[in-house]
Amino acid sequence: MVDFFADATPSGETTVAEQIDVSGNIISPGQRVVIVSHNNIRAHHVSKSSYGSFDATTKQFIPQDESTLTRQTSCLLLPEGLQGEIVNVYNTNEWDRAHPILVKFGLDEERNDGYSLPSSFTMHVDAKEIMVVV
Repeated sequence: MVDFFADATPSGETTVAEQIDVSGNIISPGQRVVIVSHNNIRAHHVSKSSYGSFDATTKQFIPQDESTLTRQTSCLLLPEGLQGEIVNVYNTNEWDRAHPILVKFGLDEERNDGYSLPSSFTMHVDAKEIMVVV
């Protein structure tokens, strides 16, 4: 019986699973990243005043019409080119995370991508959705 529990005990030598962006760069906290897929990423956890999308040409925020809100439209669609900063990268060998990268999307003075966000927020993303700004 003692052997059974000894085998179930973690060795303490867990390897870190590196996250690699679409360009092959290793992702780590503190790096600037950019969204690489236009309007495919939805932030559902933002405030109601932030529901909407961005015009692809002018980069202006277009609020969602409240009279037509559905589960599908109750979100902020993240545009391609929107920049954020990596807050944390979870080790997927230790944590079960579908989207292991935590990114902060800040207010205008924290970014130089031309977008004016209605509010700042953090969001978990996958490595294939972002690219490190080098």
